[in-house]
Amino acid sequence: MREYKRFQHKYYGDNKYQRKTKDKHGREVVKPIDVKDYEEMVRLCLVHRDQAKTDKEYYRWYRNYVILTVGVNTGNRITTIIEQIPRDYAGGKYTVTEHKTRKRQQYTLNPDVYSIVKKYIDEFDIGMNQFMFMSKFGSRQAITREGVWKMITNLAKEANIEYPVGCHSLRKSYGRWKWDETHDLLLVQSLLMHDSAEETMRYICLEANEIDEARTQIAYIPRYE
Repeated sequence: MREYKRFQHKYYGDNKYQRKTKDKHGREVVKPIDVKDYEEMVRLCLVHRDQAKTDKEYYRWYRNYVILTVGVNTGNRITTIIEQIPRDYAGGKYTVTEHKTRKRQQYTLNPDVYSIVKKYIDEFDIGMNQFMFMSKFGSRQAITREGVWKMITNLAKEANIEYPVGCHSLRKSYGRWKWDETHDLLLVQSLLMHDSAEETMRYICLEANEIDEARTQIAYIPRYE
């Protein structure tokens, strides 16, 4: 099991997840990203990448695109994602230990997702044990959580997203989109590796009006005619 040593958890009283400032939203505040808004963020990344005038700029936007892709398709926390290496994806077998919880994931990655990741690794000839998401082109240092937060919030602003988003929005989107697709709370709980369904319900940010709408649609009436 590969150990992650670069990050220390910060605790704020009884709430270890609190990371709010005047300009930043904590994990409990940020929302899942609407699918259409996410697609616009990805489109902007690819436009910036393809219009880049330098290798450094090209790398930066390509890296940002792949971070978004990995975030919403694995559901890992950003502190885990930024420490990933190509070996974690070798042969399309996704193997990683969550930095925060130490819980292990090991499964075959979706071929389309793997294709994007592998193409990125090959494009920049990233070694099997090198950080995949470098702070800048040619660096041996991984991008920081703060760097990813800045990238996501700037992209959200460019995409005219008005609700609060941040690094944790990628993981929340992973859970929320699967809930929208299946309405299977236990499945989403398992995918997010949560200890309780209650925690998952907070993650997917179900609003009161959504529950009311679901109640309005309930009509279990036998039809004989």
